[in-house]
Amino acid sequence: MDDEFIKGLQQFQQHALGLQNMLTDMQSRMSQGGEGTDAQGAVTVRLAPDGLPESIMAASDWQRRQGPEAIGAAVGEAYGAAMSEQMAGWAQAFEDSDWQAKAEQLDGPIGKSGPASAPAAPPEIPERDLRYVVARPLDELAEDVLSAFDAVDRLEEAASEPAVVEGTCSGRYVTLVVTKGALRSCEVDRSWATGQSYLRLNQAFEEALGDARAKLGSAEAVAMEGLAGLRMDSLLDEALAVIRDPKRFID
Repeated sequence: MDDEFIKGLQQFQQHALGLQNMLTDMQSRMSQGGEGTDAQGAVTVRLAPDGLPESIMAASDWQRRQGPEAIGAAVGEAYGAAMSEQMAGWAQAFEDSDWQAKAEQLDGPIGKSGPASAPAAPPEIPERDLRYVVARPLDELAEDVLSAFDAVDRLEEAASEPAVVEGTCSGRYVTLVVTKGALRSCEVDRSWATGQSYLRLNQAFEEALGDARAKLGSAEAVAMEGLAGLRMDSLLDEALAVIRDPKRFID
């Protein structure tokens, strides 16, 4: 392999390692969650690291603080307060980490920043076993590759519009609308909520949240299954086999 190419890989590896260390340090400083309460103190929302609520808890005297018709909106308000607390924690983490100076050290041509160091060993690229690749005509392989690219493009378009799902409790008295990383809305049936204890309301919140997470996970799993079905590894092996020995695949 050409020495300049190896040197370029080493420099890229060092640059990527520096960026990874900076991001890891930032992540360790960031708050992994947040907690917020609506203005009346009727509902408290605690965030999970993925940005969705980890828990939604009504106060024991929630009916004195909020009317049944407003408890859904109170959940949204508490979620917004929790997100604000999380963002404030992130901003403080950026300030404490001196990220700008670290980013400037990584700025510029790869391999030109930071003190000189001993050259790193070239990254090892695993060899793929192509002995058992079944020969196919090039036109068939090209057609499958183009179809796979089209499918990937469709998956990327779908990913740009993340799934929105509804989670409900038994009886559908509480409905949470969520997407990846965010709670969109919360609706609570007013007539049902009237007279409900905080224990029953919290149980309904827990059921709806669990249902929403399960449905969101299923939607993401379907997308991953679609990607797995493209047989990208198999197509890569065939393409590499063609590059190594084109004569095998030419009639």
